[in-house]
Amino acid sequence: MRIGVFSESYEPIINGVTVCAQTLRDELCNQGHEVFIFAPGYRGFEDPYAHVFRFPSWTAPIAPDYPLPIPFAPSIKKSFRGLGLDIVHTQTPFLLGMIGARWARQLGIPVVSTNHTHYAEYTHYAPFLPQSLAKKTLIAHLRRYYNGCDAVVAPSQPTREILLSYGVRSRIEVITSGVNNGEVVVKSNGFRERIGVPPDSQALLYVGRLAKEKNLMMLLSAFQLIAKETPNAQLVLVGAGPYEDEIKARAERLGVKDRLIFVGSLPRAELPSVYASADVFVWPSVTETQGLAVCEALSAGLPCVAVKAGGTPECLVDGVDSFLTDNNYESFAGATLRLLKDEDLRSKMASDALRNSLRFSTSEMAANFLEFYSSVISEYKGER
Repeated sequence: MRIGVFSESYEPIINGVTVCAQTLRDELCNQGHEVFIFAPGYRGFEDPYAHVFRFPSWTAPIAPDYPLPIPFAPSIKKSFRGLGLDIVHTQTPFLLGMIGARWARQLGIPVVSTNHTHYAEYTHYAPFLPQSLAKKTLIAHLRRYYNGCDAVVAPSQPTREILLSYGVRSRIEVITSGVNNGEVVVKSNGFRERIGVPPDSQALLYVGRLAKEKNLMMLLSAFQLIAKETPNAQLVLVGAGPYEDEIKARAERLGVKDRLIFVGSLPRAELPSVYASADVFVWPSVTETQGLAVCEALSAGLPCVAVKAGGTPECLVDGVDSFLTDNNYESFAGATLRLLKDEDLRSKMASDALRNSLRFSTSEMAANFLEFYSSVISEYKGER
């Protein structure tokens, strides 16, 4: 099968969409299929993967790490027309998603799209519009775009329900993104030593963007309570984002700034050792369609404390490999302290986390997508 993938987020950018696109690409290629990527250009970056078409792009001052594609690219369109694609899979409903869908329609190629993000929860990035108007406009666009696709993928059932509430009437298939490729992550303290976590400390780990929608202020309030009861607890934040200065200022006001370690962004290849060096993974976000980070934590045998919201609860088994809490800092702190104080419980949950992570097999994800693609192609040909 020959698949065209259009995505605004792609390497060297590291986020959930990029990870999903890369993982799917690698697994499909491993199974003998051909995948062609269409993404924005990123100055100075050379693609290690051959079949990548980079659109000319420009960088906005408010998002310097996310180049925006310039939709006029006649040479890329010419190449697209000659690929003989069986299906087009867009990863966003915006510029490149719209281009991918339009080009596919012109050639009679079926189009599917994955809804990776609860975009309506991100309207604070458009401060020039009233939030209610921005949300209403965005939902109208999502409804129109996804209804123009032959089928849509949701990473979790709650995400599917949200799309239905928006008025999306296209077929919606739930396919969970995979992170576990069968490799065993060995516990190690190497990363702790590298970033300066004392040997006798207990490391709480967060991996993700430092952004408002990740609910990190609640995490800081919870950590203030945790720090009072466990003098050796450290909060390690891996990632970068526009909220970093606000987080540092709040941590200083709460008196826990010296107990936080800001690591910044890391190459994806380093993340297994990061997860393997921590004691508990903490995940406060309430806007996830799935929550790849919690799946990665489980794959490293790391028990989690997470807010029971969005698609995250579908990835965790409360009381077995994790604790799911209400979205308040006292509940979150209480669950985290329970794990930190009970080594036997933490060890048992770690074993259960590793076992349960097998649900997120990358090869099974690819097989599910291939079955999905085949059914969409058959339905499309039948309609025509």
